[in-house]
Amino acid sequence: MAGKPQKNLAYSVLLDFYGPVLTEKQRVILTEYYDEDLSLAEIAENLGITRQGVRDAVKHGEAALDELEAKLGNARRHARMQADLDRMQTLITEIRCCNSGSFTPEPRITNDTAELLTILQRLDTQEDANGL
Repeated sequence: MAGKPQKNLAYSVLLDFYGPVLTEKQRVILTEYYDEDLSLAEIAENLGITRQGVRDAVKHGEAALDELEAKLGNARRHARMQADLDRMQTLITEIRCCNSGSFTPEPRITNDTAELLTILQRLDTQEDANGL
């Protein structure tokens, strides 16, 4: 497989964010290529076009996704926010562990950290519901 280029799976993430603004044909081709992991030849056969036509559509679609991300930054912002939420959950869990290890745990810390974890869960659930 030395000569076969590796797929940049970051485009699958960008496709989730910006797929609706691509042309229908680009969206179908990029979805089959990145999400369904079909080869250029398989996509060409499915759509009744040439392999070169599929390759061109992939390249144009990638360029469009790159341009949208450069202008809007939604995927980058989402990744940072998810990392921050994950870090907050870790910190809250550490605080709870420290509090529970005390001779007399502080009920306020226990209640506040439970509420914070509930809020984080709700935020994470909202993102899942939005398909991101």
